[in-house]
Amino acid sequence: MGNTCGLIFALVFAGAGVFALVRGFIDFRTSKASRDWPSVEGQVKVAAVERKVESDEDGTTTSYSPRVVYTYAISGQQYMSDQVIVGARRWHSSQARAEAKLAYQTGQQVTVYYNPNKPDQAVLEAGATRGAWGMLAIGIVFTIAGVAIAIFIVTS
Repeated sequence: MGNTCGLIFALVFAGAGVFALVRGFIDFRTSKASRDWPSVEGQVKVAAVERKVESDEDGTTTSYSPRVVYTYAISGQQYMSDQVIVGARRWHSSQARAEAKLAYQTGQQVTVYYNPNKPDQAVLEAGATRGAWGMLAIGIVFTIAGVAIAIFIVTS
């Protein structure tokens, strides 16, 4: 029974890695494609540091992330987005670090790059791939670790 549980854990771990790899690959491709997206002028409506508090049996953790919400119009249609780059927002353990990463101010005019096939998909920093690289790295580590654990369990 112990080997079965271990094998299931290893496969779930590897599956999470494959999911992260796929997500990272999609984000990387979208990031690269955003370099060729058309642009319009937009305006930052919210520029702040968002605070997230999570509690579990080990205690409470507080994280901070820069949050930027902006609006833009294409052919008279108004859109709103909070994507600065393609991919997930990064969370920091330090409020000061998150504030340092906040590169936009409320009311600021910005250049918005939008997907011509999905105009509601937009970013402020076209071509930025740093989020995608992180997701790819996590995917590689989880996939390799999960497969290695599974091989170890099966051959033991």
